Amino acid sequence: MQIPAYRYFLAVAETGSIRRAAELMHLSPSAISRQVQLLEHAFRSPLFERNQTGMILTEEGRIVAAQMRNSLRDMELARARIDELHGLVRGNVGLASIEGVMTGWLLPAISRFRASHPGITFDARVAGSEQVLRLVHDGTVDLGIALAPDEHDPDLEIVHRFVTRYVVAVAPDHALARRRRVDLKTLLAQPLALLDANFETRRWLNQAATRRQLPLTAVLNLDHIESIKRAVRGGELTTVLPDYAVTTDAAAGELVMIELEGASAARTATVLCCRRGRVQTRAARAVIDLLAGCAPA
Repeated sequence: MQIPAYRYFLAVAETGSIRRAAELMHLSPSAISRQVQLLEHAFRSPLFERNQTGMILTEEGRIVAAQMRNSLRDMELARARIDELHGLVRGNVGLASIEGVMTGWLLPAISRFRASHPGITFDARVAGSEQVLRLVHDGTVDLGIALAPDEHDPDLEIVHRFVTRYVVAVAPDHALARRRRVDLKTLLAQPLALLDANFETRRWLNQAATRRQLPLTAVLNLDHIESIKRAVRGGELTTVLPDYAVTTDAAAGELVMIELEGASAARTATVLCCRRGRVQTRAARAVIDLLAGCAPA
């Protein structure tokens, strides 16, 4: 069994699909399928359940996946330490982040970092908070940025925590654009474009409406922040997003940020986190220090 086979197997495990894994690895589906079959033959066990929804790891498959991730991680650490011995500024950092953070300030921070460290590469993933935390737990990524995780999780180390406000965002010519604040009842009376229920922002808004016994109906539900903002720029629709997802647009005059009345109720925590006890490469440590230093106040 060779290291590429490990990577192909883990790609299927993470995507749940031979076709998507093949696209990710730039190989044919038949090549990926053959590698999975060879691994199953080597371990004398089925590693996946194959059904209409995709490829799901069996109990044996979960054991193999955990060990393969550890093996690949050990090899990456060995390479990174050898690079450090030779004074080479190289390395790869795996990270996962919620969309608003990725587009709002993470990508600009990575760009600044690479200006000084051009040998560092990144494997970055955009995901919901729950998936980000799973990737951190599994050791698939070096670090994650998510909204409101279970901070009592013993496997989770919070490197940096910052306060995040939920804000109303409208187009500059919207009827609410001249207001500094808006109450929840007024907000919910507007035609709304909102993130769907898989996002922490929507769950918070649903709970806030339920507590006030106010009806909440969105004319447009989406799972993509940039698409939500594009819809709102059209002028009619109103949305609610984390503040860092709107800051750049507001500075450019493309959207207007409005505070929700009762700001203490419109706050949550966004955290930069990693798996507790994980041995980080020099590159990952440098990126973590950078992000902790440039995170929104």
